[in-house]
Amino acid sequence: MKPKLVFSLLFLLFFLFQGGAYAKDIKMPAPIGDIYVQDFAKVLTQTEVAEIRNLGRTVEDQTTAQISVLTVDTIGENTIEEYANEAFRQYGIGNEKENNGVLLVIAVTDRLIRIEVGYGLEGRIPDGKAGRILDEHAIPYLQNDQPNKAILETYKTLANEVLAEYGQGGGLQAPQRQAQQTTADEGLGIPSWLLIIIIVVVVFLDFKFFGGTLTYLLLSIISRGRGGGGSRGGGGGSSGGGGAGRGW
Repeated sequence: MKPKLVFSLLFLLFFLFQGGAYAKDIKMPAPIGDIYVQDFAKVLTQTEVAEIRNLGRTVEDQTTAQISVLTVDTIGENTIEEYANEAFRQYGIGNEKENNGVLLVIAVTDRLIRIEVGYGLEGRIPDGKAGRILDEHAIPYLQNDQPNKAILETYKTLANEVLAEYGQGGGLQAPQRQAQQTTADEGLGIPSWLLIIIIVVVVFLDFKFFGGTLTYLLLSIISRGRGGGGSRGGGGGSSGGGGAGRGW
């Protein structure tokens, strides 16, 4: 009788542990497009999605860090901490070596939001600062039924923090100043038709004497400057568990 009792207890414990393991097996929706925004709750407009993607590419190009947004209707019976941590791990947000990812998760129906921060950026965005960012840039909009604005403002704030961590002190203002300078430089007085003729002549001479080497090099540089083609996935980062969450 005793061996049977021991076997029964072991059998029961096995299924209890298995049940616990399955309860924590959180399945995330497969990412679509660039990792920077995964709007499964359909909170954002196409224009807002494009804005976040462009900003995410800019941040990654300048720092190797990735900032991602994940919106879902509900996280089920999981806590927002568990869900955000698992999403961070499954999507591999941030550079694998530096673990410099940041994830913003919003569960619309559950009215929960969290910022999850990788080890490499916990010094810049500790738990207290993550909470303040949510309190100042997300919660007021969420309480006013404007989740899209909450996402955009929070994302921009996180982007500025990441850029500052990597020495990009101008933050999001730097690209704008560069664009303004370019506009000012256009007033040099060179007619557009003359500029086109110059380009055509230079390309012709390049192909005639150098086989188009300079032209191909220039096109390659321009292509890389635009971020290249294809969707960008996660870089292999894993969450350190830092961050902050809120309800509204």
